Order: sequence, then C-alpha cells, then structure tokens
Amino acid sequence: MIVELDAVILQGAVTLGTAALSWYLYLTWRRADVLWWAVAWTLYVLRVAAIAAFLATGAEAWLFAHQILTGLTALALLWAALTFSRSAQWRPWYAAAVVFPFAWSYLAIYELQSFLAAALPAVLFLSFATLLTSRVFFVQWRATQSRGALVLAVVLFLWALHHLDYPLLRARGAWNPWGYYIDILFVLATGIGVVILGFEELKRRSIEIERISSRLLRQHEDDRRRLSLELHDQTAQVWAAVRMQLGLLREGAPAASALRLDRLLALVDSGIRSIRSVTTDLRPPLLDDLGLTPALRTLVHSFAEQTGLKITFEATGDVPAIGPDAALALYRVLQEALSNVARHADATAVSVRLGSTGRGLTLAVADDGRGFPGNGVALPPASPTALGLAGMRERIGALGGSVAFESHAAAGAGASVTVTLPIDAR
Repeated sequence: MIVELDAVILQGAVTLGTAALSWYLYLTWRRADVLWWAVAWTLYVLRVAAIAAFLATGAEAWLFAHQILTGLTALALLWAALTFSRSAQWRPWYAAAVVFPFAWSYLAIYELQSFLAAALPAVLFLSFATLLTSRVFFVQWRATQSRGALVLAVVLFLWALHHLDYPLLRARGAWNPWGYYIDILFVLATGIGVVILGFEELKRRSIEIERISSRLLRQHEDDRRRLSLELHDQTAQVWAAVRMQLGLLREGAPAASALRLDRLLALVDSGIRSIRSVTTDLRPPLLDDLGLTPALRTLVHSFAEQTGLKITFEATGDVPAIGPDAALALYRVLQEALSNVARHADATAVSVRLGSTGRGLTLAVADDGRGFPGNGVALPPASPTALGLAGMRERIGALGGSVAFESHAAAGAGASVTVTLPIDAR
C-alpha cells in the first residue's frame, strides 16, 4: 500500500507540473485549445488526489470521485484535440458523454457487485475517448505533417491500449506500482507533444503573418508605382504644357506683363520639380534603369545636397544582381536610415557601404551623431524612429534578411544600421 501511495504521489507531482506548464502557456498564448489542455491536466491532478485519498482512507466516496474525474479528464483531452483541429462544435448528444461518468460511477461503486461488470464499461469508455483523441491528431498529422500531432497520435493510441489492461491486470495488483510509472511516462510524452504542437502552430502563424506583411508591402509598392506613373504621365505633362503656353505668352507679352509671366513660369518650374521629386521618391526610376548601386549612389548624392550632410558612399567588391523586390527593399531602408539621421541624429557625417559577403549583400549606414538609447529597443513604441526601425525589420525580414542596430557608447560615435540580405532574396 505504501509503495502504491508513493507512486501515486509521484504521478500527482508530475501531472501538477504538466498542468502548471499548460496554464502558463495559456496565459502566454491565449489559445482555446491550450486552455482545454490546462483544464484536462487539472482534472487529472484532482483524479490522482482522489485515488491517493482513497488509498489512505479506504472511503468509497474518494473512489467515486476518482472514477468521475477519470472520465471527465478523457473528455477534456478529446475536446482540447477537437478545439485545436477547429472541428469543435457542441452537439446535444455530447451531454450523454458528460453524464456517463457520473451515472456509471455511481452504479459501479454503490450498486453493482461484480467487479468486471462495473469496471469494463468505464474502461471501454475511457479507452474509446482516448482513441478518438488519437484519431483527431492522426488526421491532423496526415493533413499538415505536424511532428507534434504525430507524437500525440502515437502516445494517445498506446495510452488507449494501456487503459484496457486495467480490469485484467492493474486493478488486481499485477502492475503495482509499475502501472503508475507507465501513466507518468504517458503524461510526460503527451505534455511534450502539446508543447511541440503549440510551437509549431505559433511558427505557422508567424509565417502567415510574414506572408501577409510581404503582400501588403508589395501592394504598397505597386500603389506607389501606379501613383508615380500617373503623376509623371498626366500631372507632370499637364504642367509641362502649361509652361509651354506661358512661355509662348511671355515671348510676345509687353514689358508690364513680362514680370508677372516670369513669376508664373518660376512657380510652374518649382511645381514640376516638386512633382519629379515626389515621383522619384514614390518609385526610383534608376533602380529599373541602371540597377541597385547607381540608384543608391544617386540617392546618397541627392540627400547630401538637400540636407548639407557630408555623406560618403562606397561599394566594395562585386555587387551581384538581386531581385527587384530585394533591390527596392535596400533602397527604402537607405531612405529611412538617412531620413532618421537627418531628423534625429544631430550628425554631421554619414558613411554608407554596400558590399557582398559571398552569400548575401550588406548595407551599412553609420553616423557620428548622438545615437539612440538601448540599441533602439528602449525607444517609445509610437516614436517616429521606433516605427522606422520596425519598418526596416519588417521589410527586410519578409525577404529572409536581418537588420542590426547599434548605438555606440562613446560620445560622438553615433549609431549604425547594418542590413544583411540573401543574394537569392526574391
């Protein structure tokens, strides 16, 4: 009896740890299926506590509670599986499955005199519920090739078979206390499968979010391209025609009107330059016409003229050709980095280096300004700089690259942004 009680206590401790982990994962992930796993393991802990109390006191009430909790645990595990597979939908006849553990436990403990007649239906119910849970995960594995689903399908199938030996072996002491240790292994294996399944699901959702982000970025760039073409082909052409007509009027205008027409021509020229600047920002034509390196060099030269910053550009080694999305991403990152320097860094000089590492491209932007706190992590989430850095990570991450920010501790050392992008990025 003492050996059996010790095994029950060990099983309770292991299951309590599994339940605590499940509740922690639920509080972290806030997923319905994880909630039901936590509920199931909590019921299992109560079940173990009930059998421990029965072994210690011999009171039939604890055995009655143990039988009910055993059935409810199996149903909670099945519902957790159905919730994960997104096929959980309550049906009226499910109520019969919930009532069965209560009704049959009463009959088995207090009414029936035959042990086999009392135990066999309960064991078949428990084994059938566990087999259904295994089948749910097997179907999930067939559909998704999920390793976690495969682990759970196998473990729960073996556990269902293990339930069947109860009326023949374990209840007669043949497996005492090894039956408890086998249950402990099943609990641990099921918990491991749930954790694997959870992380696989999070990874899948992360990939979906990256795909959505990539599609949104591509749609954003397509909208910019379309707007740029409309401004260039329509608005700019209209202003060019207006300028031509004003020029013709200026040639034959009297001296009194010439000065006014000159001011109008100057305003039109300013508007045309503004439209050209906007179209260039919306969609850099040099990327399509000349390629990445000339486009970045022109961007650096233009930005230096606009801001008065001393900006150097260096392209080291042979810069291989990359996909248009990757080239545009590097161009946008350099735009954002230079804009952040001009607005926030209080810098006087900036160096831009583009190079090849054999397997990828690197773009490094370093300034001599005041830097930013905490390598960008401590910036307020809503600040323009933080949003810009997050945009860089999102844009480059969608292409399989990485962005590293560094704020140097030495005064005047400034900050640097280094982008690494695979050459085969598409």
